[in-house]
This record gives sequence, C-alpha cells and structure tokens, in this order.
Amino acid sequence: MIQALHRLRLISSDIKISKLFFENLFDVKPIEELTTFIAFKLADAYLEIILEDTKNTASTCGSIGYWIVDDLDSYIKKSNELGGKIYRGPLEIAETKSRIVQIQDPTGCIIGL
Repeated sequence: MIQALHRLRLISSDIKISKLFFENLFDVKPIEELTTFIAFKLADAYLEIILEDTKNTASTCGSIGYWIVDDLDSYIKKSNELGGKIYRGPLEIAETKSRIVQIQDPTGCIIGL
C-alpha cells in the first residue's frame, strides 16, 4: 500500500547555491548537511539536494515534486527575489480548482508548488 511521498532528491551543480536558495525560500535550516548532501524537512516530506557526479548529473528534465503552499504568489515573488525563476506556469488546474508553478533555483534544480 502506498502511503505518501517521503522524499524528493534534486541534483545540483552547486550545492551551496541550492542550499541558500531553498533555505531562504522556505525559511528552514537543513536537518543534515555534508559536503555533497543537504536535507531539509518540509512538512511531512524531505527535500534532499546532492552534488552532481558522474552517475547523477544536474538536469532540468525528469520528475518534479510539488509542495502545497498557503500563498503561491508570495513564493513566486520570493523565488524571483532569491535569484530563482519560473520554469513553467503558473497554471490553472480546472479539475482541482488550484494553481501550480514550477520554480527553478539558480543552479537549475526544479520543484513544483
């Protein structure tokens, strides 16, 4: 039985820049921090960032995890102020009567809100 998404791992070309971006975007400190690995706890899931290597290269393609936030527009604004940018959206989702956006950090990592 599937219960919930537990963690999302992003691959970054510059882990220090990604760390600062997500730390400031979500106003949260890492729960674990190594030279090539950083983990944040966001609600009931974990956002992990690893430094790219020969087996895991940074890329804008692949899976994108989405977090539910209370004020989408404020996160979009804050992301832009921190050097991030909108990768896709915001989009209106008629079926769920919601809006989503994909945010790209300054190194190219993408998450959804």
